[in-house]
Amino acid sequence: MARKNERTNLEAKAQQAKQFRRKAVLLVLAAACVYFSIAVISVRWRLHQQEEKLAAVMEQIQLANQENDELVRILNGTDEEVIERIAREKLGYAAVGERVFEDIYGFGD
Repeated sequence: MARKNERTNLEAKAQQAKQFRRKAVLLVLAAACVYFSIAVISVRWRLHQQEEKLAAVMEQIQLANQENDELVRILNGTDEEVIERIAREKLGYAAVGERVFEDIYGFGD
């Protein structure tokens, strides 16, 4: 009977050890899941921030391209309005039949 009790005690201890291992494995798996969830959320957050920065930079590039296109158009001299404006402002020219008044007192400055 003593041997039966020892066997029962050993079986009970083995069962307890088995349950402890299961709980330990589950705890490790749960901790790993929490860690990876936090890591994924962190990476997604950083990705979102980088996408916002990229959108802002792309907008700046688009504005710079528009400005470059306008400057190229002005430099090419294909636009008659630009040519006329430069002739009036820089060279002091006037259109045919147009009267130009000059401010000799400097009030327009």
